[in-house]
Amino acid sequence: MILQMTHLRTQPLFTFPLMLAAMLGLTGCAKEYTDYSAFIQTPKPIVTSNAYRLSPPDIIIIYSKRVREISGHHETIRPDGRITLPLLGSVFVAGKTPEQVSRELEQIAGQYYEDADVSLRVTHFNSKKIFVFGEVSRPGPYTYNGANTILRTLAAAQPTRLANPTHIQVLRPNGSGKMIKRMTIDLNKMVKEGDTTLDAVLSEGDILYVPPTLFAAAGLALQQILLPLQPAAATMNAPVQMGISATSYPFQGDANTNQFR
Repeated sequence: MILQMTHLRTQPLFTFPLMLAAMLGLTGCAKEYTDYSAFIQTPKPIVTSNAYRLSPPDIIIIYSKRVREISGHHETIRPDGRITLPLLGSVFVAGKTPEQVSRELEQIAGQYYEDADVSLRVTHFNSKKIFVFGEVSRPGPYTYNGANTILRTLAAAQPTRLANPTHIQVLRPNGSGKMIKRMTIDLNKMVKEGDTTLDAVLSEGDILYVPPTLFAAAGLALQQILLPLQPAAATMNAPVQMGISATSYPFQGDANTNQFR
């Protein structure tokens, strides 16, 4: 029985069909996306042209020479888009620029102080993100600061050895989440040739996807196919392992008496 199970276990019964299915599931070539005009501006901007608008959970600090109750006050914008300040009370700030909020706070403070002066600064840009996925060491959201470029972001994310650096996708959804623009960039040209023509300044919500190489994709596809078979394989191997264990130490018995042999 043990020999039969061992023989069954060692036969590559499913190897070829599984590998063939994995390879057939792969696309022959990665698609090139060419919406370059949506990302590339001439001359190249230093920062994004969009005004920064506050949103939860940004953290701001407020300054005022005359209104001492709020000067130096730190506030995290709540999920309802409001902050609560001493004297001034609850104020809705989400969706507004820091300059707009400063003027609004000055108007409210003007009820209590003459020539009230209020300014604020964003200390933590927590609400705005860009995203990196795929074959990178550090996937996930990255803080958007208005100066994020493709090269800087990929340098921070660190593509792995399984990555295909010649077909990295830059994706840009609209406000409702629908994908509207995309382009394909070659990181090798940027790093090895110094060609930063497509090193665009990213916008809030942009997504970078680093695909795997053809061989890495084949390995991942094969792994997905084999994953459901692992519990069955473990069940088939269990009697074999039990048989091996029964004939191995310590079940071999005492060397002098040959007990259990």
